[in-house]
Amino acid sequence: MKNKLDFLITLHIASTILSSIFSIVMLVLTLKHDKQVTGGSYK
Repeated sequence: MKNKLDFLITLHIASTILSSIFSIVMLVLTLKHDKQVTGGSYK
């Protein structure tokens, strides 16, 4: 039982970290895209 609980906790932490990384990546991509659209020389 304890093993299963540890696994679930690890899975929950991993999914939280993954969703955080995904959110940051999407934010960075959105900012880059906005700068390209507004005619900035930023690539």
